[in-house]
Amino acid sequence: MDVTMLPARILFAVILGLASVSAQADIKLTIAQPQVTAGESIMLELVIVNDGAAPEIVEISAPLHIRLETQHGISIVPFVPEQSGTLTLQPRTFLKVSLKGQVPAEAEGVATLTSTGLGANPLLIQIEPVAQPDTGLLQADATAVEIEEEGPEEAGRSIPRSALIDKPPPLAVSVYEPVYFLVGGDGGLNAKFQISLRYQLFDGRGRLAERLSWIDDIFLAYSQTSLWDLNDLSKPFRDSSYRPRLFFADYDLHRFFDGRLRLGVEAGAGHESNGKEGEDSRSFNMLYVRPVLTFGDPDGLRAYAAPLVHNYISDDENPTISHYRGYVDWVFGVGSKGGLDFSATLRKGTRSNYGSLELSASYPLSKLSGGDLTGWLMLQYFGGYGESLLDFDRKLDAQLRLGIAIAL
Repeated sequence: MDVTMLPARILFAVILGLASVSAQADIKLTIAQPQVTAGESIMLELVIVNDGAAPEIVEISAPLHIRLETQHGISIVPFVPEQSGTLTLQPRTFLKVSLKGQVPAEAEGVATLTSTGLGANPLLIQIEPVAQPDTGLLQADATAVEIEEEGPEEAGRSIPRSALIDKPPPLAVSVYEPVYFLVGGDGGLNAKFQISLRYQLFDGRGRLAERLSWIDDIFLAYSQTSLWDLNDLSKPFRDSSYRPRLFFADYDLHRFFDGRLRLGVEAGAGHESNGKEGEDSRSFNMLYVRPVLTFGDPDGLRAYAAPLVHNYISDDENPTISHYRGYVDWVFGVGSKGGLDFSATLRKGTRSNYGSLELSASYPLSKLSGGDLTGWLMLQYFGGYGESLLDFDRKLDAQLRLGIAIAL
């Protein structure tokens, strides 16, 4: 399909149509008693509500890992759910799932519990240190005096400490595209780096989200890819690509085959430019749709395809860019979470023999360093046209670069 023949109003209709997708099950993490003791067992409860008109599928792993964070450190605590696996909620129903775990013995103070793998709310609890043994008569006398001053009614009543404190809202920024720094030497020593972040505009637990359940799936993103010439004396940046986007994204619209196959979508508007002036200026706007298909275990071996279909708007500075980049960025990947990962991005221009191929392979540095390093060792190959906007119509030397990826 030639995207240039697709009117802008049709793409807008597709984007707005995505907003009508039914909401997914709402998951709340709760606790009956927010005051617990270090080293002892703790019971949590997941309340899963399906307010929609269609059945919803929820995956609960066993064990379910909960991130426990205090001002002194972070722990990942395994919890055993009373039900696990693929759970189906019928329309207008809810389900409660009890979780049992153990508070780390070294934890103390106010702690934030956050589920990993589920879109549940964070939970605040108060962790008390282990009670010290009775040291003798003096302490007993002091306790007796305290009880006498309080009176019999106050002494027999347990008053839990409140776990509600003033705390900033959870960070709504996450990684969008891979973040990396790579160095290569073909055609002269050079470097390529990319930064990419996305920001969730609306809080899914706010009043507006209660009325418009899809609104927390709207994001702002900013990505930047730069080519750095390390061979020249002044070490100039050869070119950079700046890519802000506003989009709707739901990467888990529907599941098939017991959750092994997942369908998602991302759609919105974007801008890309190199920030230069005069003859070196390159820019265009676009509307785009990106279906996302993932097969396998999200926490293990999985493969995915995420082609980005787009058009070109206001491309007067580079009217022939579609000849070299085409209208689809074909993105594929396969790998294991915490293991070896491969990805490929293919662009085929509308003119014969024009296009590009980018291949990347990454492996966790923690496994190579015995746990001392973070991130990934990354090897990347690029060949063809348009590694930068400045040279979109030039075929430069193929590049092989090695470096570190901070996030994938």
